[in-house]
Amino acid sequence: MSDPVELRNIVDGLCRQDFRSFAIRAFPVVEPKMLDPARHIDIICCLIQKIFEGIVSRALVCIPPRYLKTYLISIAYTAWLLGKNPAARIICVSYGAQLTEKFSADTLRLMRSPWYRRIFPGTILDPKKQSLTEIGTTAGGYRFATSIGATLTGRGADIIIIDDPLKANEAHSPTARENCIEWFNSTVHTRFDDPKKGKIIVVAQRLHAEDLPGHLIETGGWDTLILPAINPKDQKYPIVAGGLWALFRTGRILQPARHDEKYLAQLKKEMGEHDFEAQFNQCPIPPGGAIFKNSWVRRYDKRPGPEKVEAVIQSWDTAYEGDGTNSYTVCTTWAKCPDGYYLLDVWRDRPAFSALLKQVYALKQQWKAKLVIVERKASGISLIEEINKGDPKLWLVHRTPEKGKIERAQQQTVKVEQGQMWLPVEADWLPAYEAELFQFPHAKFDDQVDSTVQLLSASDFENFHQRLKYLS
Repeated sequence: MSDPVELRNIVDGLCRQDFRSFAIRAFPVVEPKMLDPARHIDIICCLIQKIFEGIVSRALVCIPPRYLKTYLISIAYTAWLLGKNPAARIICVSYGAQLTEKFSADTLRLMRSPWYRRIFPGTILDPKKQSLTEIGTTAGGYRFATSIGATLTGRGADIIIIDDPLKANEAHSPTARENCIEWFNSTVHTRFDDPKKGKIIVVAQRLHAEDLPGHLIETGGWDTLILPAINPKDQKYPIVAGGLWALFRTGRILQPARHDEKYLAQLKKEMGEHDFEAQFNQCPIPPGGAIFKNSWVRRYDKRPGPEKVEAVIQSWDTAYEGDGTNSYTVCTTWAKCPDGYYLLDVWRDRPAFSALLKQVYALKQQWKAKLVIVERKASGISLIEEINKGDPKLWLVHRTPEKGKIERAQQQTVKVEQGQMWLPVEADWLPAYEAELFQFPHAKFDDQVDSTVQLLSASDFENFHQRLKYLS
């Protein structure tokens, strides 16, 4: 194509429609260099496009520092969104006022550029609504910047972006972490103009097992994108809507041009393992270490077929009904195969007893489980008695724990280290499960681990194999 004007128009049109194209083209406006199109940028841009299209409404992005998370999400995306919709209302939050003001200034510089005004002529900045913390448009939209802990009275939003909610040097302060989470829980969800359509993006480097991202992973319901500096397992990431994926193999460096293997090894020595694993590998190590190691676990892409599955077994760890501070009731569903146990599903909730009883039967039927193991404690005692009323069920196995949680878990580590535990490459419930498993015994909750340990110890149960053979 020889006509430069026509070529420019094509590129401008692509930047209007596709966020990745916009982010690459806009980068030299904010920074005096071209953007290195690393694969993780494609992955983040794909997620942002899904957020814009309404496919995702709650997104958590965990990535090492200085990998352009702020540019892509807090700067480029907010500018692009106001270009697409000048009436959009955006609230951007970071841990400190200086940080929020810098991000706001970079966004304003981009929106004032001749290139931006050319591709989005309908977005006009309101000169009366420009400050260190606000970028307003004549259509009533804005990008409002504030800090964690600040009040948002009178401010409504279509989307809220929380970028670096906690200072790295405050990560080990329980008070700082708790204040951040409390502010998020009490303030953020009340700011939406339309709660049903409101969107939230939290983007951060992991700093501690009990930081805000850890809290959100534990809570569940978030589209979670975790990008470690060194990939601990084979992982597929979508890069184009419709089915194009990037495969990161175990040991892959996130961006070798920025941090190669030698540099990361030196960085780990300088930072210490605890801070390095949190900030760069997005896997906080609890004080004192953990019992189960990520490297021990084997992974599967597809569930084992019927010809391989010897039995489906469910393991229940029950708790009394309660509020958000109480333990969960958990059911893990496993396929017992010749090469180990494959985790198929995790169900976790705080049900009333009547709902719990129904759920036991529902999950058993759904997965065609041959054995259901229930720990004989808390509500499990009543559950066992209710199920066995009148006619004891051969498929129901109940166990009374004889040792402490940690000792029971340590006894089963050899099976995991030998590769007998299989987890899926991806599942909606997987981030919360892995966070608890690899942080045990220092995680806030341990119900999923209790259920897992109970299953792993199943082969030690009296008459376990005989009962399985009979039911087959």
